[in-house]
Amino acid sequence: MCGIIGFSSKNKYILHKMLQSINYRGPDDRGIYEENGISLGHVRLSIIDLSSYGHQPMVFDNLVMVYNGEIYNFVEIREELIDSGYTFDSQTDSEVILKAYHKWGIKAIDKFIGMFAIAIYDKKKQELVLIRDRVGVKPLYYYFDGKDFLFASELKPIMEYKKDLQIDKDALYEFFQYGYISNDLSIFENCFKLPPGHYLKFDLQTKDIEIKQYWSILPFFQAPKFQKSENELVDELEELLVEAFKYRMVGDVPVGVFLSGGIDSSVVAAILQKHYGDINTFTIGFHEAKYNEADWAKRVAKYLGTNHTERYLHVDDAKGILEKFVDIYDEPFGDSSGIPTTLVSRVAKEHGVKVVLSADGGDEIFCGYDRYWYSYAIGSNLFKIPYPLRLMISKMMDIIGVDNASKLIKIKNFAHKYNQLSEMLKDREWKDLYEKIVHNAKNYELRELVGQVFTKNMESFKIGEKEHPMQGMMLWDFHRYLPDDILVKVDRATMHNSIEGREPLLDHRIAEFMAQVPFEYKYRNGTSKYLLRKVLERYLPKELIDRPKMGFGIPMFEWFGGELKTLFREYFLEDDEYINMEFVRLQYKKLEEGKPVNINLLWFVLVYKMWKRRYLV
Repeated sequence: MCGIIGFSSKNKYILHKMLQSINYRGPDDRGIYEENGISLGHVRLSIIDLSSYGHQPMVFDNLVMVYNGEIYNFVEIREELIDSGYTFDSQTDSEVILKAYHKWGIKAIDKFIGMFAIAIYDKKKQELVLIRDRVGVKPLYYYFDGKDFLFASELKPIMEYKKDLQIDKDALYEFFQYGYISNDLSIFENCFKLPPGHYLKFDLQTKDIEIKQYWSILPFFQAPKFQKSENELVDELEELLVEAFKYRMVGDVPVGVFLSGGIDSSVVAAILQKHYGDINTFTIGFHEAKYNEADWAKRVAKYLGTNHTERYLHVDDAKGILEKFVDIYDEPFGDSSGIPTTLVSRVAKEHGVKVVLSADGGDEIFCGYDRYWYSYAIGSNLFKIPYPLRLMISKMMDIIGVDNASKLIKIKNFAHKYNQLSEMLKDREWKDLYEKIVHNAKNYELRELVGQVFTKNMESFKIGEKEHPMQGMMLWDFHRYLPDDILVKVDRATMHNSIEGREPLLDHRIAEFMAQVPFEYKYRNGTSKYLLRKVLERYLPKELIDRPKMGFGIPMFEWFGGELKTLFREYFLEDDEYINMEFVRLQYKKLEEGKPVNINLLWFVLVYKMWKRRYLV
């Protein structure tokens, strides 16, 4: 795991400043490459071949490369290249990538199993190529204003180079809507994330940019579904999981597993403990019972016989991490579970682990989020009502108004439910309904806060919806929530602690396989992750599997309605040119008075204000 940077000019001073800003991503080594019109930089976290032979930038013939990530099947590719006449000086995957690209060009990516953000400069063609892995495990930003071209693993190096960056309003509004910014935008104008499964070519002479997609999950959903028995599917899935998980153990340093006790992390820990042995597992617990999964994780770890460590997160720990939150996430980022993820990464680092496996992706691939069946239940009933009638009801609700209706109906959190129903009644499609449900800040709140609602086309939803509306929801999350929230959270939290996070469930072969599995094996008769559970039943007793899903959340209302409340007060006093702070202060007043309030919206505003003070003021 490493950090990479580059820009289309030559300036050694700024090159080192940019590298220093992400030194925690690779404290073991640092390297630069310069020539007229191009500068490349790399900071290295040594995982495979700890010797100096892994130093980057790496040069071969006309190619210069900086790279972040892991290619787990590099040994097999290396043997193929040796058979073709290539020789190797190191045992690194970096050298394999460079020589594979030399032989096969961009088609080399099709051979890679792993996570990666790669930059290759071709001296002959005067061309820079950026490549991001299929699912988006590794981050890769780029900036282009028609003159300067920059790229980096995070935004910090770009902010070191460009001191006049301007906020992108669409990105900011999307952040308030979801708590994250999608993968083809960033918080700044002219600055973007390279989407997962894409590569970018930049011509240093003409300054032309070309972006192409090299992989997509969608063709596998459009292919015929498997016509196999349940036992055949379970056997094939288990075989895939075992191979994918073993690949993620490749390295010359200690490895651990984040264990929540849920289905996904239990599968990872169970398979590795059986097929690899002596696994280190790590868990974060909460003193607030309804958020605490530590007891379940301990029971799973005890049954499997792993080397288990748990740490309880107290509000004082949260305060310490909050002080660094916008340094860890250098773009506004609202997933509060970044706090426990940062702490569990720190705990793993303290125990000598340099690589951790996190079980992200299971919900999106196997159908695990309870919001899927919750949304489906709402939509199934709502869409039975003819649209003209629904539209008329919604207009009547708007005329009556929430204040008048609340005088007649006394139920908890009535205003929110009334406004949300009024908006859902207007929806024509499943996608629109689902987006309203996953919005952390609801549309009626966003109109008060920023004056508009961010919208984005998602063709993948319709492809999944043809099989089942919940499959459309899963694809929405696979293309948005997973790469732009979950994977960002794990990458920044682990890298802040100078350890590498790996995502075994996101082996693209698992995703491709499950895309062709009929939906009935993902969700059946109220049972989520049906096929994955069948695999896990081969490793754990059912009493450790069948339990309510909790997720990795924190006691937001308890903490921010209590000891952390003063943070809001400090940042909410000043006005802001982008958002309606009077509306924010009104919501904060409700919090102080103990009235129902969207605590996530207040948290998003706090993160934005903290970020803005840190980077722009």
